Formats: sequence, C-alpha cells, structure tokens
Amino acid sequence: MEPNTSGPNIAITASVHPGARVHSTTVIGAYCIVEDEVEIGPHNRLDPFAIVKRYTTIGEGNHIYSGAQLGTDPMDKKFREENATYLRVGNRNVLREYINVSRGTKPGAVTVLGDDNYVMSSVHIAHDCQLGSNITIGPSTSLGGYAEIEDNAFLSAGVGVHQFSKVGRLSMVAANSRVAQDVPPFLLVSHFDVAAHGLNLVGLRRAGFSREAVAVLKQAYRLLYRSGLQRKEALERIEALATPEALHMVEFIRSSKRGICGDFRSMTAAPATPAEE
Repeated sequence: MEPNTSGPNIAITASVHPGARVHSTTVIGAYCIVEDEVEIGPHNRLDPFAIVKRYTTIGEGNHIYSGAQLGTDPMDKKFREENATYLRVGNRNVLREYINVSRGTKPGAVTVLGDDNYVMSSVHIAHDCQLGSNITIGPSTSLGGYAEIEDNAFLSAGVGVHQFSKVGRLSMVAANSRVAQDVPPFLLVSHFDVAAHGLNLVGLRRAGFSREAVAVLKQAYRLLYRSGLQRKEALERIEALATPEALHMVEFIRSSKRGICGDFRSMTAAPATPAEE
C-alpha cells in the first residue's frame, strides 16, 4: 500500500471517487471501490476488494473485511436506480468477508446498522432493515427487507428472517431457524419455525442482569406462555410487574404486526388419542 501523508491511506490500486469524503485516518486496501456520494469517518479500515457504493455513510472505527459490499441496490423489483436511498453504518462495527448490505428502496428510505455489531461472513442484510447495536449475526444468515433486530440480539448461523419480522432485544436465535413471526425480547428460540424455549439466560447474565431482574422475566415468560391466560390478560399482568424489561416486552408484543412465536411445547405436544378427544 502506498503511504499518503496528506489524506487517507489509500492503496494505489484502490478506486476512490473524487466526490467521496474519506477521513484522513481511514485506511483503504488494495482494489477497494468507493463510489461518489459516500462519506467515511475516522479510523475505519477497508480490507482489499471491499466495495462501498453511493449514498452510504460510515461512522467511526469500523473494520470492513475483504469482499464486503455496502450500499448495494435493493433486491426489490419496485426499486428504481434513480431513487436516492441510503445506508447508514454507525461506529465500531466488524463486518466480515463477503457480506452484502443493501440501501433502502423508496426515495429517501434508509437501511441502518447501529454501533458495535459483529456481522460474520456471507450475511445478507436486505433493504430497509433496521439494526440496533451490539448485535451478533452468524455466517450465511439472511435478513429480508424491513426486518428489525433490536440491541444485543444474537442470530446464529444460517438463520432466515422473513421480511417485516422483528427479533427483540437480547434474544438468541438458534442456527438454521426460520423467523417468520416476531421473537419477543430476552428469549431463547429454535426449531425450523422458531419457538420459544425459555429465556436467554446466558445472554442476560453476560449483560449484567441481576437475579431479581431475571426472576421477573421468568415470571413474565410463564404468564405469556405457560399460564393459559388470554394474551390480553397475560400482557396486563406482565405490565403490572413494572420493570423496564417487562414493560419493553409488553410494548414489543403489542406493536407486533406479524404475531409472536409460540412456545415449543405447543409445537411438540403429542396428538390426542381417540379416548382423549
């Protein structure tokens, strides 16, 4: 790489459009492409063959690995190339090899990645997705358009998230699962069609939740999935627990448009015998 003392450290084989704004502390590796109307903040690193397409803004301290493509045109038949749509990437994200992140679809629409996310190789993040911060996404996971992933969620390898679906804060989704309904916050979910298996206890402990806070969430889980109560009454009882986490769970579920995933026991229950019917 050729040193550049008057501006960003840009490899001689990289292609950086004169209209791109690149901070002087950013390093751009061999054969990278940075298009017009791109803004890259301080202390970013682009490894060889990374591509940043137009209308993309990148914050501070991100590491973008080889072959990653940011700000690609949406894979949406309604998209028109003349639409000015955007991708905004926050700070300190690690974006591994060959990921693809699309910008929004409709004029002015924005795909958002927050801060401190770790996105592993070959992940696809579709148009108009909204990702919070401190999220981990395993290899070959795919997020459909308009998907929402809240802070501290963990998506394992090979997860498929249906468009418009949401994964709540601090939930963990097992490998090779399909998220076609919303996953409420703080849960551990698995199966091909995701089902709840209780709380994400390891994630809660790592996040510093007290035993008392976890106990309240266990009570909320029982009310939601094991009490036999109608959903409305269960949510009212969870709301009465009055902790920030319980209130967030209630708000998430009430705002769900696709409905929430069920409990695994309802999926694995043995069929009734003739005598039981």
